[in-house]
Amino acid sequence: MLVNNRYVPRHKKSFMICHWLNGISFLMLFLTALPLYADTFLFMYNIFGAKTLQYLHRFFAVIFIATPIFGLLSAREGYMTLFKQVASFGRDDLIFLLKFPLTLIGIEPSMPKQGFYNGGEKINILLQAVIWLVLVVSGLILWLGNGVIDNSIRAWMIPLHSIAAGIGFAAALAHIYLAVVQNPDSLHGMTDGSIHADYACHHHGAWVDELIENGTVTKKEIDAARKAA
Repeated sequence: MLVNNRYVPRHKKSFMICHWLNGISFLMLFLTALPLYADTFLFMYNIFGAKTLQYLHRFFAVIFIATPIFGLLSAREGYMTLFKQVASFGRDDLIFLLKFPLTLIGIEPSMPKQGFYNGGEKINILLQAVIWLVLVVSGLILWLGNGVIDNSIRAWMIPLHSIAAGIGFAAALAHIYLAVVQNPDSLHGMTDGSIHADYACHHHGAWVDELIENGTVTKKEIDAARKAA
């Protein structure tokens, strides 16, 4: 059944909470570390104090580490869907990736129907998972490894941690741009938990077909919502 006769249910509240916790904690980790990398941000030490930023960095590190663990317990269905989708990357996803850049310059090429997550989202999920793992492992070694792990290994963790954070921040900016500017309907999916039927058919057609097939929504409902768009 559609929400308000227009929107297709997509994410549950617990999954959305995990998404925002992950994003906010990563952003705060990035901000609290900035004075370490550029003198331009040393004013933050004067305002908040170096110790305060260090404690805040560790506080948000705990949230960043705990969020997916919490998600597996409270939003298991959403995470299982995520894992299955990433593992099912195929030919249609590759075609989507090759053609998607054209949409950024106003061209709408013919795309193969996409599932719950499209090819671009699957790559982003995989990238974020790798970045999460690198940040967590390197961060824990730097935080708790003094006197336990060889200093030569800890020294390598500093550039590794920094590179992962930089790539993660760049990916986050691209993700925000696509969600807010390019496809604001997707942002609605992470705030309200549902996306417009027309957007769902256009960007996740194979998933909509599955919903119709299993009786979650009807084709009549979808068609009516698209006509009213």
